Amino acid sequence: MLGRSLTAMTKYYLKQDIKLGSKLGICKRWISSTLQRRFAALWGNGDYGRLGLGSLESRWRPVVCSAFEKHSLKALACGGAHTLFLTETGCVYATGLNDFGQLGISENIGYSLEPLRISGLKKEVVQISTGYHHSSAI
Repeated sequence: MLGRSLTAMTKYYLKQDIKLGSKLGICKRWISSTLQRRFAALWGNGDYGRLGLGSLESRWRPVVCSAFEKHSLKALACGGAHTLFLTETGCVYATGLNDFGQLGISENIGYSLEPLRISGLKKEVVQISTGYHHSSAI
């Protein structure tokens, strides 16, 4: 199913070279990866903007998230329908569904198509984590 433009379930194995120091987040419906600790490539189900690519469109092949062209990424985490990104400078960005406040932004925003900086975190963050409907940072 991944990257083959097919909707039928197909069983096959995908070899992916991941460099040391890279992070790979796998969720039930999408995959994201930080490549060379510089940028994020995302693909899969685009509902609610969870891919952070500026649309609701699902992607069959990896697409670079242009929001981080000037930020080096340290980590990412995938929740039920949202994604968190941690920059090397300790800033956290969130995209996707916000129905339980999991994006850490205004409760008036139902979802975000592009990563938004979580301004409520006043100290440098060193680690992020997500659950289905929640997010956390250390």
